[in-house]
Amino acid sequence: MDLNLFFEDLASEKPVPGGGSASCVAAAMAAALIKMVALLSIERNDDETMDTRFREIIERLEEAIPRLLHLAEEDAAGYQKVMEAFRLPKNSDAEISLRRAAIQKAFEGAIATPLTLLAEALTLMDWTAFALEHGNVNAFSDAGVAYQLTRTAYEGGRMNVLINLGSLRDEGARKRYLLKLKEMETDFNTKREKIEGLITSWKDRIS
Repeated sequence: MDLNLFFEDLASEKPVPGGGSASCVAAAMAAALIKMVALLSIERNDDETMDTRFREIIERLEEAIPRLLHLAEEDAAGYQKVMEAFRLPKNSDAEISLRRAAIQKAFEGAIATPLTLLAEALTLMDWTAFALEHGNVNAFSDAGVAYQLTRTAYEGGRMNVLINLGSLRDEGARKRYLLKLKEMETDFNTKREKIEGLITSWKDRIS
């Protein structure tokens, strides 16, 4: 992804990319910051277990960063399909039926991408917590920024799931998605409380 072109498109009157893609890019930036902190934390003490864990995280992040950037493109493509479905002809009952089905399928696709982002963000929260707790103290604020970006990505992804759910007519599917969101929210809040506790303790020490 060319971020210069991405920001140009994001700032334009084009309907895509939008907030969903921006949320994915925020997650990619968070992943990049966590990787930086991890790299700065290796071989700074005699704990080989910590170094091994940081190396594992770095390896995972090297895969996550391009995946999250691709997710931004996927999000834009998903909404593009929604718009294309709305442009389908509706001159007969058959066309109306096909158009309605295509719209619903497109909205389900538009839900899938931000839902994937939420799962990615939950993993980033784990790595961020580890970086804050065990990483190079000189890069603590960088890990803190990674948390804020991850939180933005999560909240943005959640909003995009909800707004697309509003157009989904399948009540069974709606309930399943809402249940999944509730489970993720519980997990996110548990991780958030831990991270914010670490950040508060750091602020108290230096103030």
